[in-house]
Amino acid sequence: MLAEHLQKRLREAYRLPGAVLLILVFIAFPLQLNAREIPELNKLITNGGYALHKKGNTLLSKNLRTTFIPASTIKLITSLAALEILGPDFHFSTDIYLDSANTLYIKGYGDPFLVSEKILLIAEKIASFGITDINNIVLDSSAFSLEYKQTKGAGNSTNPYDSNSSALAVNFNALPLQIVQGAKIKSPEPQTPFIPIMGVIGKELSSGFHRVNIDAFPQIGSISNSLTYCGQLFKAMLEEQGIKVKGGISHEKVPSGIPLLLRFNAAESVAELVESCLFSSNNFMANQLYLAVGVAIYGFPATWEKSRLAMNDFIQNNLKLSNDQVIMVEGSGLSMKNRATPEAMIKVLRKFLPYAALIPVKYGVRMKSGTLRESGVFCYAGYFNRGKRKDPFVILLNQKQNGRDKILRILYQQ
Repeated sequence: MLAEHLQKRLREAYRLPGAVLLILVFIAFPLQLNAREIPELNKLITNGGYALHKKGNTLLSKNLRTTFIPASTIKLITSLAALEILGPDFHFSTDIYLDSANTLYIKGYGDPFLVSEKILLIAEKIASFGITDINNIVLDSSAFSLEYKQTKGAGNSTNPYDSNSSALAVNFNALPLQIVQGAKIKSPEPQTPFIPIMGVIGKELSSGFHRVNIDAFPQIGSISNSLTYCGQLFKAMLEEQGIKVKGGISHEKVPSGIPLLLRFNAAESVAELVESCLFSSNNFMANQLYLAVGVAIYGFPATWEKSRLAMNDFIQNNLKLSNDQVIMVEGSGLSMKNRATPEAMIKVLRKFLPYAALIPVKYGVRMKSGTLRESGVFCYAGYFNRGKRKDPFVILLNQKQNGRDKILRILYQQ
C-alpha cells in the first residue's frame, strides 16, 4: 500500500518509533455521566481543558470555550481543509522542460513528498526519451512566493521539523548524513546517493547518523542550500541513468515557449499524504498542504497570506467557527499564536469522521497528539470507539505538568 510506504519512508526520515499499541490499565473512577466536569481531573489541570462528545452532545467538559495552544492537533484542521478543498484524490505534480540548448528545467508545485525514490523515477523517464546529455540544470520554485522564509513558530535549528516550505524541495528539505569516526562522510540510506553538499555540511557535524534542516547552515553557493540539494540530487540520479550533466545548477523561471518534456504526477493522493503527515506529525508536509489550500482558492503563486485567508474562510464558512474559537497562522502547529477551544476541536473531529481512518492509533486509541514540551503544551484529539460509534474527545493542556495520559484514561472510563 502507498500509505504504508509513506509511513516507512517518514519513519526512516525522522527516526521515529512505530505507533505503539498498548493496553491501558484503567483505574476505576465513579461514572458521572450527568456531570459537566470530572472532579478527579481538576488536580491534573492548572491551565487546560477537555471535552468528550457522545451522540450529538458534549457529555463532559472543562473550559470548553477557552482557547489554548493546540500544537500539532491543529494538523487535523489543515488536513481536513486539504481533503475538502483539494479533494482526497488530488495529486501534486512536477514539470520537466528541455530547451534546444539541452538545458533541463525543473519546476515544482509544492509536492510535499518529492523524495529520492521519485527523483529516480523522473530520471528514468527522462532517460527513456533517449536523452544522453544535459548542459545545465535550472530550478524553478516560482510557484511559491513566500513573504518570509521560515514558518511562523519555526526556529532556525538544524532539526528537520524546522525545515522551510518550498515549491521545489526534496526529502522534506532534510539532508541525511552519516559521519564515520569524525572524518568519512556518507549517505546513510541506499535510495539517496552521496552528493557534494553532504561533504560540506558533514564537516560541521559529529560522528553518527544525522538528518538536518539544510537551510539552517550557511549558504554554500549562489542559490539556497535547499535548491543546491535538489539540483545535486537530480544531477546524481540523471548520471546514474547514463545521462551526462556537463554544466551547473541555477535558479530562475522557465522561459516561455520552452516545450514541456514531462509532467510527473505524484502517485500519492492527498488522502495518503494526510495519513502519512498525521502519522509522522511532519511539519513540512503539513505546511505544504496548508499552502496548497491557498493556491486552490486564490491561484499561484502560493503565499502565506493567501493560505491564511483560505483557511480562515474554511474555518468560518465550512466549520462554522469564529476567530474567538480558532486562530490559525500556519498549518503545522509550530506557532504559539495558533489557538483553539476544546469546543472547536470537537467540531473539527465531527467533520473529520468520514476520514477518521487516516488518524494514527496510539495506546489503542485513534488520535492525534500535539506537543511543544519546552513550552508546556500537551494535547490529544481523536475518537473513542464504542462499537461502530466514534466518540470525539479533546485534551488541550498549556501547563508545565503533562497529565494528558491520565486524563485520557479517565475520559475513556466515562
